[in-house]
Amino acid sequence: MGLWSGLAVGQGFPRPEGTASFELYGVVSACDSGSALSKAIDLATRHWPEIAQGNQTSASEAVIHAGGINEVALVPGMEVDFVDVSWT
Repeated sequence: MGLWSGLAVGQGFPRPEGTASFELYGVVSACDSGSALSKAIDLATRHWPEIAQGNQTSASEAVIHAGGINEVALVPGMEVDFVDVSWT
């Protein structure tokens, strides 16, 4: 199990104010980079349920792309299994 710093970009997500994009970033514990991305998306979906649209195989045009996932070392004060999302 390692620590992974990640960035993902979502596009085409319907929200009350219209179609939006987002950047997701954070640090999660996982076995590999693919698992880290999945865990980060799952964590984000708890706070922003509309992000789940990016994992559905429907007519939705919402997609999520990995921007960069890197293994990192724990440093004092680092939040683990925490993600944040910035909507645009």
